[in-house]
Amino acid sequence: MNEAKSETPLFNEFTPVNAETWEERIRKDLRDGAYNSLLWQTDEGITVKPFYSRQDLPANLASKPDDFPFVRTTKARDNHWDNVQTIYVRRESQPSIDKAAAALERGATGIHFILKEPVDFDFGYLFSKSVMHGAFISFTFPVAPETYLKQYLDCARQNNYDLALLRGFIHFEPIDDEPFHLPPYSCLPEMLDLVKDAPNLYPIAISGQQCSNYGCLLTQEIALVLSAAVSVIEYCEKHDIAPEKVISRMQFHLTAGTNYFFEIAKLRALRLLWSAIVSSYGLHGEVASRLRIHVSTSRWFHTVFDPHVNLLRGTTEAMSAVLGGCDSLSIAPFDKLYKTPDDFSERISRNISVILKEEAYLDKAIDPAAGSYYVESLTKEMAEKAWEYFQVLEGKGGFKKALESEFISCEIKKITEQKFKALTNREQILVGTNKYPNASEKVDFDPERLMQSKYYDTNRAAYPFEIMRLASEMHFQKKKKKARALIAVIGTKLHEHMHASFAKEFFDCANFDTHVLHFENTEDAAEALQNNDSKVMVLSGSDEQYLHFNQELTTRIRNNSHKPVLIMAATPQHMEDEMMEKGFDQYIFQGCDINSIVNCVQKKVLLEDEPLD
Repeated sequence: MNEAKSETPLFNEFTPVNAETWEERIRKDLRDGAYNSLLWQTDEGITVKPFYSRQDLPANLASKPDDFPFVRTTKARDNHWDNVQTIYVRRESQPSIDKAAAALERGATGIHFILKEPVDFDFGYLFSKSVMHGAFISFTFPVAPETYLKQYLDCARQNNYDLALLRGFIHFEPIDDEPFHLPPYSCLPEMLDLVKDAPNLYPIAISGQQCSNYGCLLTQEIALVLSAAVSVIEYCEKHDIAPEKVISRMQFHLTAGTNYFFEIAKLRALRLLWSAIVSSYGLHGEVASRLRIHVSTSRWFHTVFDPHVNLLRGTTEAMSAVLGGCDSLSIAPFDKLYKTPDDFSERISRNISVILKEEAYLDKAIDPAAGSYYVESLTKEMAEKAWEYFQVLEGKGGFKKALESEFISCEIKKITEQKFKALTNREQILVGTNKYPNASEKVDFDPERLMQSKYYDTNRAAYPFEIMRLASEMHFQKKKKKARALIAVIGTKLHEHMHASFAKEFFDCANFDTHVLHFENTEDAAEALQNNDSKVMVLSGSDEQYLHFNQELTTRIRNNSHKPVLIMAATPQHMEDEMMEKGFDQYIFQGCDINSIVNCVQKKVLLEDEPLD
């Protein structure tokens, strides 16, 4: 089809409609004021409109894949990606290598070995497995990455293995398990020299997952990996290593979250900005095209409870990464958070990639989002926001100084606090965790052991809700019944009890046996509740009723033999000190500090009053 024909309307009888006309009609149908309610303001500061048109397309769109600046990926033939299974190595390496070989025989095309401790890795045994030859094999080392890399390459030579056939990356993650760390600057020159005969082995892996898994913004993730990459280039320049040599052996490791279209745009924006950075060093487009992007599914959104929902999350996250043009992809097993994944969960995670290739044919179409008014506009806005943040980091002296001054950690902490608040308010939903809990779910793991495990990830969106649920499960396993929570609604103006509804849903999600009782006045409530066996009592009243929440009321309730935690369903405002003096332990309301309630209930009810020993 030629250009003239492509612009010919399919139906001549319809008059073309521009964006202004559409917006005018929407405002008319929604009576003007409601139009603004359709605008979605994201955490990144991007305003998402209810519709997009040709007018929203950025100028100078890349016409083809593999065209500079590579927004449409660097792929020219197909949308191939490696299906990489992550395998943790904690003691002996041979069982992990056997497991990797089995995975490669069952659908994986790559393996990422993560050494959690400085163990002796048996590279000879690795090369004895024929299925490993030509596979995408990568490593994360906790110490001395240059030493491990030398052993790997020496062993390859001893086995007469062509180094040009080695594919993969080398990543460094310190054993101290700090969330944010510096690249291994001092060993970079040696590592670059070691891989001079292994053109498809990337010794410099810049990771954004350490920040993303803590809940940072997508634009922050882009800016942080770019800033870290620039710091590596500058360090190597000072040691007489040309930028081209460094850039051509560098890989980015990012995560994919559940914000579907944003995650697609994130990878496109990253390539756009990376091309700009490469150009700033006076290098041509072929150097920028060497960039590899490895993506793993985000831990931030995964949950312990109702874990099969993680399969849905993992699938949409994987699709975003693939449609965004990742080069390799690791999908976490759905049960990874609370136990060592078994063969079934690992097979399911591998098969997500297999299905996306063999049944959805996503490996056949390169950048299918190209030309989308929404995605193209989103790519541009995300690139602009990420570049602004990149400039902020550079203004702080670059990645190293921003990290050492704790600027980065403080910035991410502010964002995660906002996200936790949004989850508490139900503005953001984690299905099965802060909304729609699975009441019939049977827990098949030891909640106390999980809470005490050093491998239990406490830096996820679901953690504040999970810790309450885990404590509740501990109570259930000991007493063979759920902890009881009572919501006492006092007064007849039911429309004033939205905080009581919030409290009920909160304790339902924590797997309490939750009941709601209605009383006309405080006297009736005190009479009924003074002998109630609930471990948590929430009192909700109208503004007039709160005036009658006096010392006598709380004393009668707290003096029963079960000594319940007493919570007021209201915003504290100016009443906080007064109500605490009257005997209330906490307030609960939409937007409250969930952590304070969790700590109070867990400590005073589930751990002190119901000891497990």
